[in-house]
Amino acid sequence: MRLLKSIFIFLIFLTSGLTFAQTDPDEITDVLERAKLKGKLVGCADPFGYPYAEQNANPPGFDVEILQAIADKYEMRVEMYWADTSSRGGMSRALRRSIMKGRCDVFLGTSDNGDEDQLMGKLKFTDPYLGLGYVLVTQGAAKGITNYDDLLKANIKVGVPMATPIDNFLFMKKIPRELYNGNRRIMQGFAKKEVDAALVWATAVSQAQREYPNQEFNMAEGYVPEKGHRWNLVMMVRKVDKSLIKFINEGIEELIKDGTIKNIVEKYGVPYYAPFSS
Repeated sequence: MRLLKSIFIFLIFLTSGLTFAQTDPDEITDVLERAKLKGKLVGCADPFGYPYAEQNANPPGFDVEILQAIADKYEMRVEMYWADTSSRGGMSRALRRSIMKGRCDVFLGTSDNGDEDQLMGKLKFTDPYLGLGYVLVTQGAAKGITNYDDLLKANIKVGVPMATPIDNFLFMKKIPRELYNGNRRIMQGFAKKEVDAALVWATAVSQAQREYPNQEFNMAEGYVPEKGHRWNLVMMVRKVDKSLIKFINEGIEELIKDGTIKNIVEKYGVPYYAPFSS
C-alpha cells in the first residue's frame, strides 16, 4: 500500500513538472501566448521621438499609450526596447537590431508611405491606427484663415519646410512662401513672429508647444491634409507572428471605435485624424 502511495505521489510530482515545463514562457513559440504568460508586451520605438514615444518620460508618448491600451485586454504591461532610428543606418539598422533580433514584439509609429522595402520581406504592417499630415497653423493677420484660397487673397506668406511636397504645392498655387530647414525651425520662426502662417507636420505643433509654452499655436479649424500631404501610422510585426498581428488589429479597431485613440492623441496636442482611406 505504501509503495502504491509513493508511486502515486511521484506521478503527481512528475506530471506537475511536465506541466511547468510546458508553460515555461521561454519555451512557447507563439509570441502572443508567451507575452500573455509573462504578463508583458514589448514594444520598440525611437527614444527621442516625442510625442510618439520618449525614453524615461511621463507621459511616455501616444504610441506607447496606444500599445498599452491594446495590451490591457489581457492585463499585460508594456515594456519598451529603444531603437534609435536617427543614427547611422536609420530605420533599416534600427529594425535589424531590434524586432528582427526578437528584442521586441512590435515596432511602433511607422508611417505607411508605400515603402515596402523597410519590411525586409519578414515584417508586416498592422492596420493603420491614425492619420497624420501637414496642418495649417495661424496667428496675427492669418488668424481664422482655414484654406489656401484665403491665404492667397490675403497675400499671407506661409512658412514651409523647403524641398518637400507641401513646398512644391504652395509654389504651384502661387502662395507666398518662407522657406525653412525643417519643421522645428518653422515653429521657431512662428514663435518669433517671422511668419503668421505655417504648414508643418502635425506632431511639430506638439513639440513646439513644449519648447514655447507661452506661445499660442492655432491649428486651422476643420483643416484636413490633402492627398499627397498625409500618411497613416501603422505598427510593424514579424510576419510569422500571426496571432499577434490579429490581436493588435482587433485592438486597433476597438480603440478607434470607442474613441480611445482620439483621446490619447489629442492629449498630446496632436490633431486627430482617423486613418485615411487613400
